[in-house]
Amino acid sequence: MIKTVIFDMGGVILRTIDPVPRERMAKRFGCSRKELEDFVFSSATSIQSEIGQLDDMQHWRVVLEHFNKTDLTPENAYYEYFAGDAIDQELLSFIRTLKKDRKVGLLSNAWENARQRLGGLYEFIDVFDVAIFSSEVGMRKPEKGIFDLMLGKLDTKPQETIFVDDFLENIKGAEKAGLHTVHFIDNKDAVEQICHLLHKA
Repeated sequence: MIKTVIFDMGGVILRTIDPVPRERMAKRFGCSRKELEDFVFSSATSIQSEIGQLDDMQHWRVVLEHFNKTDLTPENAYYEYFAGDAIDQELLSFIRTLKKDRKVGLLSNAWENARQRLGGLYEFIDVFDVAIFSSEVGMRKPEKGIFDLMLGKLDTKPQETIFVDDFLENIKGAEKAGLHTVHFIDNKDAVEQICHLLHKA
């Protein structure tokens, strides 16, 4: 029986609805949107911040230095970069329906101060029974340890749990930890897969 459903945050619940702010910033920075996104999310300082070894604004300072845009403040760059992002309310409503019979969790690779910054911008964290941000626990997906920690906090077993994420690397990590998985492509597909697993179980 499935007792718990765990969701990733970025690219699943929190998504870039309007690409214009990032495209405009990339143009000003003299690079493509992909080049900008790759550095913002995959550079060494991004990974450091995701495991709590570097303040998020220190990471953004490195981003600005890398693109020779030190006239901007890290805070201004951060909020400009994410200006086109929004919570998917349709998916959040579905998650609320799951709460009637099950526990729901949020498991995100996120920089230091993510809980405070995102909590100030959006209302969604309180929907979840447990929310873990990698920077607060010193581990990140796809490490087995962060899945084990999440399962412990939710008091559930791997075989009783579904994990939803848009990155295949994280899906594979969850499968190795024994969880059922749903690779997120879009809402319709994800909801169908979750409901199928719930019915199957």
